[in-house]
Amino acid sequence: MADYLTVTALTKYLKRKFTADPYLQQVYLTGEVSNFRRRPRHQYFSLKDDNAVINVTLFQGVFNQLPFELTDGMQVNIIGHLDLYAPSGNYSILVDKIMPDGVGALALQFEQLKNKLQTEGVFNQLQRPIPKFPQKIAVVTSPSGAVIRDIMTTVQRRYPIAQIFLYPAVVQGKGAVPSIIKQLQKVAIQDYDVLIIGRGGGSIEDLWAFNDEQLARELIKMPMPIISSVGHETDTTITDFVADQRAATPTAAAELATPMQLIDVWQTNVDLQGRLTTLMAHRLQQMGERLKRVQSSVVLTSPARLYEGVSQRLDIAKHQLEQNFQQILSLKQHQLALTNQRLIPSATQKLVQNRQKFGQLVNALNLVSPLAVLARGYSVVTQDEQVVRTVDALEIDTQIKIRVADGDVSAVVTEKRKNNEQ
Repeated sequence: MADYLTVTALTKYLKRKFTADPYLQQVYLTGEVSNFRRRPRHQYFSLKDDNAVINVTLFQGVFNQLPFELTDGMQVNIIGHLDLYAPSGNYSILVDKIMPDGVGALALQFEQLKNKLQTEGVFNQLQRPIPKFPQKIAVVTSPSGAVIRDIMTTVQRRYPIAQIFLYPAVVQGKGAVPSIIKQLQKVAIQDYDVLIIGRGGGSIEDLWAFNDEQLARELIKMPMPIISSVGHETDTTITDFVADQRAATPTAAAELATPMQLIDVWQTNVDLQGRLTTLMAHRLQQMGERLKRVQSSVVLTSPARLYEGVSQRLDIAKHQLEQNFQQILSLKQHQLALTNQRLIPSATQKLVQNRQKFGQLVNALNLVSPLAVLARGYSVVTQDEQVVRTVDALEIDTQIKIRVADGDVSAVVTEKRKNNEQ
């Protein structure tokens, strides 16, 4: 049994080999990332080529410092050391440094951020026109570089009445992004017509502050149009894509910020003044000629002629009105005469009929009249203006009044008797 090794013993031996072999202390590998799924802390994936696969361990500290987004299928170069994990017997390469193959990490990071912001539509949000006559121009750049000098010189030459306000910022290195953002926040609360942001040329590392996502989103908030002038004409940054305008040089940025030169504005004003003077002279001439025509018109020279036709029409209308009135009056008089001829006989006949009817009604009324009854020998007895209808309504010694046909008689009741009493 002395010739047999335990699995643990063999694994320990192999692990010492991995650890002690100087050729395995720093290994350079190139291949394609496979089975990458982002994990909360350490990252585990495979590196493969056409014929082999090796496990890769990327610890959290190294992964958090990557300047690009690691994706499955990416071709990368890895520097690391080999190690063997005893419990499973698997070996892997522990990454000390990883970078994209064939392209720099910063270039890859730039493309990844560019694609992300472009997908979100960030590059299409700022498309505001530059004011033709700016009064105040804000500049965020280094106070000691050639950028601010070129901008000031160009603005002074083209449009000297514009004011330039410098907001000095660090434009390179780790503190550049916070410094630029701080100055942008100061600019945002002021009333500026346009903002120029930029720096001179340099490597991609020198210009990297202008490829920051936080800076890009801060630029979106700016209330005034933005002109980006970062690097040389061949250099392109995220700031260039976000800004309203992109200038190849600081001089070009100043020219964009002052679309109209003051001399051009002056010459335009002179030309407009000349055109206005010519138009006014021509207009005055036209109005003068019109005034002469009006002054020589019949309306002003012989105003009475205006009423000749009206007077004639008035006379004719008056005559026609009188004729029409006479015709209507004659017609109405004739109609009245005819009406009278029919109305008088009819009214006479109606009057006779009504008199006859009235006589008949009077005779009928007389037949039922109390006076006619009294004339036939009857009388009416009243007490206190009330007609006495029964014997019981009277008392002995009561004053009564008796009305006959030709007058009244006062009497006193001395006796009363009903018809059925003896």
